[in-house]
Amino acid sequence: MNISALDLLSKLLSSNPNEAKALIKLVNIEVLKSLGDANYTLLLDGKTLNAKSDKVLQEGAKYWANLSQQKAATPQLSSLVKQPVLLKNLAPFATYYSPKDIQTLLVSKEGLNNYKHSLLEQLSNATSKDEFSNISALLLSLHHQVATIALNYSGIFSILQFKKRYNKKTKKVVLDFYAALEILGPISGIVALSESEVIIELSVAFEKTKQFLEENMNGISYDVKISLLDNIEPLFVPKESSLLDISI
Repeated sequence: MNISALDLLSKLLSSNPNEAKALIKLVNIEVLKSLGDANYTLLLDGKTLNAKSDKVLQEGAKYWANLSQQKAATPQLSSLVKQPVLLKNLAPFATYYSPKDIQTLLVSKEGLNNYKHSLLEQLSNATSKDEFSNISALLLSLHHQVATIALNYSGIFSILQFKKRYNKKTKKVVLDFYAALEILGPISGIVALSESEVIIELSVAFEKTKQFLEENMNGISYDVKISLLDNIEPLFVPKESSLLDISI
C-alpha cells in the first residue's frame, strides 16, 4: 500500500482524543426505551437520562448525536447517526489493534493472511456463542474481500474496514475504507493511486468533524478533499443468516 494511505489512516486513527472530544462534542448514546411522543430513555456514560429526539430511534441501538439542553427543559438530541452493530458487538471480544499495528498489517505481504489465522485461532478458543458469532463475522468480512479490524487507541474503541480494488476505467488502484470512530463519528473515503498522482477523498457525517480534520492534516503530503455525507455505510455488514458461509 502507498505510504500516503498509511499516513492518512494513521492520522485519522491517532487523532488526539481529548482535543477532538472538546471540539466536536459528540455523544455516544444507547436507546434503552421509547417513552412515546419523541421521548426516550438513554444510556450515556454509564448513566440513564430522558431526552427528546428529532427522529425516530430504535430501542437497543447506539447512535452518535449532538446533545443540548436549556435550563429546565428536557435534553434534546439532534444530528443522530446510527452506529454499526459491529461497533457494539465486537467491543467485549475483539483483539484490539493500535494504529502502529495497522501499518504493520497493511505493509506486510502476509499481513492479512496472518490476521486471518489469528481470527481462526480466536474462533477455536471462543468461550461463548456471542464471541464465536462476532469473530465469525470478521472472517466472513475477509471472505468478501473486506478487512474489518477492531482498534483501540487511548482507550477508545473503533472499527476500521478497507478494501483494495482496481479501476479499469481510470487505471488506478483504489483503497476504499470506512471507520467508525467513537469521537469523530463515521468516516468513509478512497485513496486512489497511480504512477503520477494520489487522490484522497473523505466523507464525514458531522460539520465539526470536518472542521477538526481539516485543521489537523499536518504531515499529509497530498491534498485531502473532505465533504459532508448524510448516509455513511460500512463496506460490509454481516447478516446473521450468512455466518455459516465462510470459506476457510
